[in-house]
Amino acid sequence: MHFTKTAEYAIRVLSYLYRHHERSHSVNVLHQELDLPYKYLTKMVTDLVKKGLVNASRGREGGISLAKNADQIRLCDILEAIGEPLEHERCILGFEKCDASNPCALHEQWVRPKELIETMLTTTTLASLIDNKETKL
Repeated sequence: MHFTKTAEYAIRVLSYLYRHHERSHSVNVLHQELDLPYKYLTKMVTDLVKKGLVNASRGREGGISLAKNADQIRLCDILEAIGEPLEHERCILGFEKCDASNPCALHEQWVRPKELIETMLTTTTLASLIDNKETKL
């Protein structure tokens, strides 16, 4: 399983905001510090604001900051905020119809890994990612 670039960027932005929570940060600072495309970043931050994961304020003391505690933000929340919700029913081989009554060749082998991935996405918080000292973000 791989995250899309948007998901990677969102996790990096939120991680940065958590690690540097003492103040708000402008999109320009995030752009420079994280080396992310500016226009892409502004659209993504807008999505994160709309879904309530970050706060944005204008003015001299304005900027972007986390809207929730990092232990309340799960990976699945981040994916949903950027329009990439969990796809519980998606076939690993890409077939439109794949279930127990009409399985693909990998259906039975994919059930357990899919459950493990879904558990990881629904239980892993932003705080747990950052608080793990071995994590590189």
